[in-house]
Amino acid sequence: MILQIYTSNDEWLRAALDLILSAQDGGERRSSLHLCLSGGTTPKPVYESLARSETFKAIAASKAVHLWVGDEREAPVHSGLRNSEMIAGIFVAAGFKNFAFREPKNPALKIQTPAPPIIKNLDSAAPGLILHAWPTGPRENAAAAYDRELAVFAGETIRADRPFFDLTILGMGEDGHTAGLFSMEDVRRGAGRLVILTEAPQEPKKRMTMAPQILLASRKILVLLRGLPKARFLMANLFGERTDPIKYFLLDRCEVVAQI
Repeated sequence: MILQIYTSNDEWLRAALDLILSAQDGGERRSSLHLCLSGGTTPKPVYESLARSETFKAIAASKAVHLWVGDEREAPVHSGLRNSEMIAGIFVAAGFKNFAFREPKNPALKIQTPAPPIIKNLDSAAPGLILHAWPTGPRENAAAAYDRELAVFAGETIRADRPFFDLTILGMGEDGHTAGLFSMEDVRRGAGRLVILTEAPQEPKKRMTMAPQILLASRKILVLLRGLPKARFLMANLFGERTDPIKYFLLDRCEVVAQI
């Protein structure tokens, strides 16, 4: 694991952005890029910088960039609580012209074009951004739909024990939770699944998340942290003083970019 610590917000943003932009380097799947994005407030300025990046715009003009959402909350549309909406709003506001939104049954989010047909060949999508959003409504239905989406796109890759994502971005709460995983029991329950339902200690409590091994199916993992309390929690997990869900992801291919 590599740990980068910054005291400057600008340096923290620049380091995070550079790591995301480098995700396309060295991948075997050159005509598409698959990024698994975290929700929450910490990564939001990073995504805003990414959406403004001319380098990222050039990447999206040359290949299909799939934006997956690692976890989601059962919350009303336009509540400001849904990770999928936050991510969609950032890239739409940045003026991306070729932006496909793969939840066509949701009339409340008018992002632009109809969703593309299901793409069975990962390299067959046209250049542009494709956001794989979690559907709205009851989480049982939303999770089942996202499970099917992952099975179509990731099934062959994961069964062959090859990375599906080029980069997985994770945040971490001050209690050591990450994605929608709030306990080590959540981590254990994810074995053999694509998606699981979890309960948060605070509202909105009803959550849904990719299973841990799906989040791990990535060439690189980037953990974004802000604040000294979170940095201390991470170090406690790294040195065996605590065992929280974030510890599951602190592997050799993990890089942590922290601001304190």
